[in-house]
Amino acid sequence: MKKDIEYVKLVTSTNKLLFDEICAFLEDNSIPYFVKNEGDYMRLISGFSLYEKGIYVSEDDFDKANELLVYFMNDNEDTDDLNFD
Repeated sequence: MKKDIEYVKLVTSTNKLLFDEICAFLEDNSIPYFVKNEGDYMRLISGFSLYEKGIYVSEDDFDKANELLVYFMNDNEDTDDLNFD
């Protein structure tokens, strides 16, 4: 029987450029993830969203992804828009 994959939130951000860089960084390191958009209905109305987007990774990949995120943050100065709750 195949085990169900549990996903946990790695990080959220409203900064699209920073968000896309993190996604690319995870892809470059072969860490699967999915994105959850908060407030998509606002994007439909206004054409953009002021709400955060979250990156979720599997529990099995969380520690590795978190280490990579710390490395990414140390290498980038503009990380004030990230949220780790």
